[in-house]
This record gives sequence, structure tokens and C-alpha cells, in this order.
Amino acid sequence: MAKWSELPDDMIEYLTSFLPIQDYHRFSAVCRNWHMVAKQKRHSPAQQIPWLALMEMKDTKKRKFYNLLEGRHNYLDVPELHGTVLCGSSYGWLFTLDRKLNFRLVNPLTGEGYDLPRPPPFYKGHIEREMYLDSEVLQCSLVFKAILDYDPRTRSDFTALILYGELNAQAFWRAGSTVWTAITDLPYVPDDIAFYDGKFYIVQSPCVDNYSAIYTFEVGTHPKATKLELQVPCRGDPNYIIEDTDCNCTDADCNCISKCTVNYLVVFGGKLHLVERFLEMTDHRLTTEFVLHELDLEGNKYFTCQHINGHAIFLGASSPVVINPSVYHNCMKDAIYFTDCALVFSESYGAEDLGIYDLIGKSITRYYPQDVIHHAPAAPIWFTPNPW
Repeated sequence: MAKWSELPDDMIEYLTSFLPIQDYHRFSAVCRNWHMVAKQKRHSPAQQIPWLALMEMKDTKKRKFYNLLEGRHNYLDVPELHGTVLCGSSYGWLFTLDRKLNFRLVNPLTGEGYDLPRPPPFYKGHIEREMYLDSEVLQCSLVFKAILDYDPRTRSDFTALILYGELNAQAFWRAGSTVWTAITDLPYVPDDIAFYDGKFYIVQSPCVDNYSAIYTFEVGTHPKATKLELQVPCRGDPNYIIEDTDCNCTDADCNCISKCTVNYLVVFGGKLHLVERFLEMTDHRLTTEFVLHELDLEGNKYFTCQHINGHAIFLGASSPVVINPSVYHNCMKDAIYFTDCALVFSESYGAEDLGIYDLIGKSITRYYPQDVIHHAPAAPIWFTPNPW
């Protein structure tokens, strides 16, 4: 019988295509021959379950990640992440912002990076007003979300899009440019952004008029947004009214519970989807339910989905990740893994609103240990390891 270490290189390379990233590195440590094959990186590893990017450790400056597949923490010492807030993640790249508002795009596993222009002012058109904001508060709240259209390692002409400032204004940056370009004719305080079929899409919260309005634009010299005819009523029900989030009580010990909704745009199965996230709001936001709609952009129709064909969606302040969990025994099917959507964590709660929403059973369970306290300037985000 042939020894494992003497298997043909092409067979060993093929085997690596079935391994998640952590097993890929263990594979490369088996013997010299396997290490040489793995080092060539001719096959990408299997689809990765995202890690949860958490806080920076104060004593070591290492960044803490939660490996969902193995149920343990990983600690990466990446100098480019020291002292930064993570504003978003796409294709295994992290958007980072430091106290001096230096904005960067970093791949923490390869060390590659891009220097981005400083984000536009928090208060639109009034950069001098930023001096009255605490530096940590400004660092955490200046960029609400950042995404990429393409992986910079596969296309040099990639574009970044951000939601920033007091009203979640929108701006894009093209590789090689020195400034961010604002986009006109877009709604104030949109909920989410996504890239689909060669265009960027932006969705407005239904809290404005009970409908989720969707806009699209293409990157160009004079970018202008177009509002789609398709509008999705809250829960897909024109008669459903979102409760007012303002409390009129005068009682100092008020325990009133108001509700709100946050929208996400998710691409999977070749279609654009709208995901509604419902939250109860006391002194902290707590997720209660998700509703998902498939969007027919050509027919201006939508279809409310009862399941997602066994897939799992990872939602948060990063680009959504959709995986087929059939190869991972401990990943739930037809489920939404979500992170806390609070801009800044409170000392009282930490990472409380993290969970898995079962679309079939309509229930929520935790994926992160409840006894582990996460006190950090900003909410955690999903990060998909990508060393290729």
C-alpha cells in the first residue's frame, strides 16, 4: 500500500479543495511534500464559514476572532489592525479606520493592503464641526458600512462604496483615485448597500413610508441614482404598520418597548433579496424576527420566502455571506446568523444581540458563548478568511 506522503501531487492538490482554511494549514504541516503542494495554492480551499471579528486585546494588540466552525477563538497579530475600528468586510478584506481617521483596506491573512482617502466629513459639508466630537466616537461612527464590488486580488479596477456620516450619506472610491465621490439623488439614512449584476444597490428603511424603497447606480464620472419602481411593503403586507419608535412616557422608569426594522440586501441563487430584521428597542436593540423577500427587478415583483433552500446567511455590518452548510455538520440550514447592529456597544450589554434565526421554526438560538463578555468600541462583523 502506498504511503500517504507519496501520493501524486495532483491528487494531493485535489484533496485540498475540500478543506476549510484551518484544516488547510494543518494539512500543510503533515509532511514536507504536502507542505510544498499546499504552498503552491493551486486550489482554493472549500467555501469558508465566516469568522466573527471581535475586539483588539489591550495587552497584546492581537485581534480576536471567533471561529464558528470549531467553537473557539483565534488571535491574529496584524500590525495594520492595531488601534483600528473595523468598518466592513468583503471577499476576506477588512476596512479599517484608526483614531487619526486613516482609512485602509487590509487582508489580514496575506498582509496586503490599500490606503484609501480619508472618509468625507461626519457632518456633510462641515468638516470643522468634527472637532467637537470625541475622537473615539468619531472613529466608531464615521463609517457605518463599507463594501467592495470585486475582490482586489482578481480585479485591479475594483470599487469601494461606503455609508458614512450623520445621515449615512453615500460615496464611492475607485482604485487609483485620490478622493471619495458623493452620489446624488439618494435617500437619507439608508439601511444597506450591495453589489449585484454590475450595479450597486441601496435600500431605504420602511420606517419612512412603510415601504422599502430601492435605488441603483453605476459608477461613472457623474454618478446618479435611479429609484426602482419595485417597492416592498413591510413584511410584504401593505396593511402592516411599524410601531412608532418614539416613547411619550414621562415616567423615569419607563419600560415601554418600541419596535423598528432594519433592511439588508443579499445576493444568492443569482437573485437579489431583501431581508427585513425586526427589533424590539428598550435601552438596547434585541432582534425578534427576520422576513426575507426575493426581488424580481425586471417584473417589479417580490416573493416572500419561507426558506432559503437549505442555505445559511451571515448578516451584519459586513457584506452578507451565503453558504451551503451541507458539508458542515454544525452549521444550521435555512438560518440567518446575525451580529449586533448597535453602532457602539454599551458596557451593560456587550455582545448580547448575536444569534441564529431559524426561518422554518421562527426561533432564535445563540452561536456565541453567553458567558463571554465583549466590550469593544464597535459591534463585531463577519470576516471570511481569504489567503488566496
